[in-house]
Amino acid sequence: MFKKAMIVLFLLILFPLQINAETSEMIQEGSAGGFHYQMSMEGRTLTWEIGHEKRKKTFQENRENEEALESFREAVNEAAGHRFTMFISAVYVVIVCITTIIFYKKTKHVPRSAGIIIACLGGIGLYFALTNYIDMKAALQDAGYYYVSLLMD
Repeated sequence: MFKKAMIVLFLLILFPLQINAETSEMIQEGSAGGFHYQMSMEGRTLTWEIGHEKRKKTFQENRENEEALESFREAVNEAAGHRFTMFISAVYVVIVCITTIIFYKKTKHVPRSAGIIIACLGGIGLYFALTNYIDMKAALQDAGYYYVSLLMD
């Protein structure tokens, strides 16, 4: 009885997989700075929908545009990663500032050694936020370049 139940359960699990294999399936999507992309598989062809703000264009991936589409995807994902890291760095700086204010209110005096440590921690957070902002802007410029080059093809 247990074997039959396991076989029925196995077949029920496989049935939805068969249905999904016949329909189009979204593989990956991403967005950053107004640029966005969505990859979907329709049959055996890979379809890309890329866009900037409200403008969208759909491409079938082929040998001519494969490299530009992949570069566009990498640039958008890189910009999104830098935006996240920049946000985390900014939150870190705010936490350091709040901790410093609380420490100052409790002691009414910040020792020189503690002030140096706090300044270093805040400076490191600001440095990471600034470098990630610059890298995010560069990645968005790359995405813009690949977007325009794809539209020109």
